[in-house]
Amino acid sequence: MYTENFFRRVFLAAAVYNVTWGSLMVLFPNSIFKMAGLPPLDYPFLVSGIGMMVAVYGYGYWVISRQPLRYPQLAILGLMGKAFGAVGWIANVVAGEVPPQTLWVPVFNDAIWLPLFVAYLFWFNAQRLRVSPATETV
Repeated sequence: MYTENFFRRVFLAAAVYNVTWGSLMVLFPNSIFKMAGLPPLDYPFLVSGIGMMVAVYGYGYWVISRQPLRYPQLAILGLMGKAFGAVGWIANVVAGEVPPQTLWVPVFNDAIWLPLFVAYLFWFNAQRLRVSPATETV
C-alpha cells in the first residue's frame, strides 16, 4: 500500500505546509486570533517565534522527502513535535487558557499529519528489516 514515492509526496507536502504556515505566523502573528474572533496578542513576537520553528521543521520534512529511507530520525522529531503540540494545545483549551474556537489549529497543524508520520515509521521499519545484514552498507 505505502511506497517510497508516496512518502516522498507526504513529506514534500508537509514541508510546503510547514514553511507556508510558519512564514505566515512570522509575518502575521495575530492572524490566528483574528480568524477566531479574538483580540490580538500583547506579545505577537511569541507567535512569530513559534512560526519560525514550524518553518524550520519544514526543512526537515523536505530532507526526508528527498531520501525517505535515510532520515527517519527527522520524522521522529516531527512526530514528537506534532503529538506534543496537539496535546499541549488541547490541554490549554481544557484549562481555559485558549478558547475552543482555536482547536482548528492543532487539527490542521498536527492531527492530520500524525497518522501519516506513524505510517511512515512503520513503513521505514519494514523496509529496514527487508535489507539483510550481508547486503547492508555502512
